[in-house]
Amino acid sequence: MKSNILNISLILVVTSLLNGCASLGLSHNTSTTTNQIKYPKLTYAESEDYVVLVTKKGDSLKTLAKHYLGDEKLAWVIADFNQITAIVPRREIVIPLKNRNITGVSSRGVQSIPILCYHRFGQGHEKLAVSEKKFREQMQYLKDNHYNVIPMDAMHDFLENRKPLPAKSVIITIDDGYRSTYDIAYPILKSFNFPATLFLYTDFTGARDAVSWKQTKIMYDSGIIDIQPHSKSHPNMSLTNIDESQKNYKLRITDEVRVPGKAIKKRLKYDMHTFAYPYGDTNPMIIELLKKTRYKLGVTVDPGSNSAFAHPYMLQRTMIFGDHDLNDFQQALTTVKKTNFN
Repeated sequence: MKSNILNISLILVVTSLLNGCASLGLSHNTSTTTNQIKYPKLTYAESEDYVVLVTKKGDSLKTLAKHYLGDEKLAWVIADFNQITAIVPRREIVIPLKNRNITGVSSRGVQSIPILCYHRFGQGHEKLAVSEKKFREQMQYLKDNHYNVIPMDAMHDFLENRKPLPAKSVIITIDDGYRSTYDIAYPILKSFNFPATLFLYTDFTGARDAVSWKQTKIMYDSGIIDIQPHSKSHPNMSLTNIDESQKNYKLRITDEVRVPGKAIKKRLKYDMHTFAYPYGDTNPMIIELLKKTRYKLGVTVDPGSNSAFAHPYMLQRTMIFGDHDLNDFQQALTTVKKTNFN
């Protein structure tokens, strides 16, 4: 709460601070030069925690983030802090130099990350098939409304309270590995530069209606699609077979966890981080097996979104169906959970 009050105060009184900021530990600097941008006559104030400045023509969120935060990908930090989507010249802004709210808890509520779950794409009568038109409209909605589509593995540092995530963060996942992922979803995601995770069950990979290993490599090499395991053969892993002993059940489930990871790693040369449970079901034994196999996250298909306090091996995902309209899609995008104090 103190941090929020200080943030608002800095923005409201920035003009007066420029003439008397020593009392808040801020110092004047009237001639700063960056690698690309010069501020020869621009007065601004700075401390170990914040920089307060007046923007100029040619500034952007990315250039300011690169100079002050060391990485243009952190442009969202400046945007979120000032509640803006772009830089306007001659406006006062505050740049936070340190992460002050890693868990995303504020007076507005608790930050929560929706994970969307798709299966098939294109025209079809089955509920799981999302048409090309609807999928493109959904991605356009995310872009037009300034959602931040982030990769699946970004959740790990967020859950470990190591790194914050942008406001309005969303994760896109696709299950099973149908050929329509490559033919329809991948080109659309690429056009929006939205990352997504494809969860494969590897017994299906290479089948007539499935993506091939060559196609998975093309998608992975693009930097757009991450490939992760969805089991070997897609059983409900939480259920034992008829007359199956506990020992044989554990051996079977161990193969379902380890075999797809090894197959993906052999072809794509990187370690796995997230496992998608077939049908979304899990149990304590499966979770322990994931931990021993060094998976960091596990995802269900229980609808909802995930705060920084969510169980890393029971993350919620909301399934997107072909009969959903844009209003249904919007309902899946809960990025702030209200608290009892709101």
